[in-house]
Amino acid sequence: MRTLIYVSVAALLAGCVTVNDQRTINADSTLVAIGEARVRECPAERRQANARSEGFGAASGVASEDIALTPLASDPTRVVRLRRITVQPGGVIPWHDHTAIQGMALLVSGEMVELRNSCLDPITYRAGDVAIEDAATAHSWRNESDEVAVVLVSHVVAR
Repeated sequence: MRTLIYVSVAALLAGCVTVNDQRTINADSTLVAIGEARVRECPAERRQANARSEGFGAASGVASEDIALTPLASDPTRVVRLRRITVQPGGVIPWHDHTAIQGMALLVSGEMVELRNSCLDPITYRAGDVAIEDAATAHSWRNESDEVAVVLVSHVVAR
């Protein structure tokens, strides 16, 4: 399954990928990030229910683009969506939860900091890090670096 994910994403990113006509991502570094993908989690000793309930503030510096949708064979009312999110330096993805929409996020390039409802500390994600977004997840993100961050997210959503 993991190999299928790598091959699928690599096919999408073959060659150079232009993101919002503002930045070209080096395909070699993108493929390295995908090849080294790993789940980043809050350390067990820093986990706490309801550790946070707010994030970095209002949305800013964020653009998203749906790449593909595919229906679920087991539930025709839902689809799997693959989306590219581009976050400018200082950009914020506001606090939101995943009670209705679950999936995962792969940081392809750049760096992002996450505040998560279940973690006492901010979590820093770098290229190749994956965030699990299960039904218990509520969080916010901010790009605290000087470079654009690109995130691929895959979610199961209503059709």
